[in-house]
Amino acid sequence: MASNLLLPSALRRPAKAETPKLLLSRADAAAALGVSERMLDTLTAPHGPLKPVRIGRRVMFAPAVLHRWIESETSEALANDSTSNTPEQSS
Repeated sequence: MASNLLLPSALRRPAKAETPKLLLSRADAAAALGVSERMLDTLTAPHGPLKPVRIGRRVMFAPAVLHRWIESETSEALANDSTSNTPEQSS
């Protein structure tokens, strides 16, 4: 591999582009959310809002599902925050 660095750039093999993951394992999904796998299980359907993809016995998560859940939770939190911070009208 080190000898590859001595070649002119036109003769070097291009670096392999990493293929993005279409589905995340429980461990990867939990790490992406910054929660434990146990918390992820609590958030997983039928008890929670996250719908997993099951491949045999494996439980996988689509990144789009995680992003949508984060967006919905964030928008709910912002909506609740803005309604609680409105000044009360005095009569």
